[in-house]
Amino acid sequence: MPEHDSHRVHAEHDRDKAEQLFQQARRAENPEQAERLRYRAERLRSRSEAELRREADALYDDIDEEGPQ
Repeated sequence: MPEHDSHRVHAEHDRDKAEQLFQQARRAENPEQAERLRYRAERLRSRSEAELRREADALYDDIDEEGPQ
């Protein structure tokens, strides 16, 4: 379970970093730089959200394997 936690924490950090990149893109004066920042943010957010979904699925799978208590 600690491994799940570290993956989740890392994915949450990446999601937060993506939001920071989106904010930087909105403030960027250079359109090309803004587009690069948005591209990086989209990729980072996509990967982090996928990781968070995998973690949630793994958590539910663990609960299902335990059965009723």
